[in-house]
Amino acid sequence: MTTEELIQKLGIDKVDPETQKLLLDNLANVVATRVMAKVSERLSDEDLDQLNTLIDQNDEGAVEWFVKSKFENYDEFAAKIEEEVIEELAENKRALEKAYENGESPATSLNL
Repeated sequence: MTTEELIQKLGIDKVDPETQKLLLDNLANVVATRVMAKVSERLSDEDLDQLNTLIDQNDEGAVEWFVKSKFENYDEFAAKIEEEVIEELAENKRALEKAYENGESPATSLNL
């Protein structure tokens, strides 16, 4: 998905470019956090200790190499999680729009 397509899907096409960049950067952080959480669920305790050591050393290249070495299809795995996060955001956007159209509380529509 291109950046332009993502901006359209998230409904931020009318937002100023600076805010779009901020929102897309935040999205990237959410995706990275979710990917690491899912990775953590699948690693052994020993692998987690080794990963934490690499993270503490602030060596992003080593962290990336280590994680990719533990997952045969890491890029597909990460892309699927990214797609899930984007779809969740798009669904939340649609729920909010529908709530406003129906005069409902947005929190109710999102089941908060």
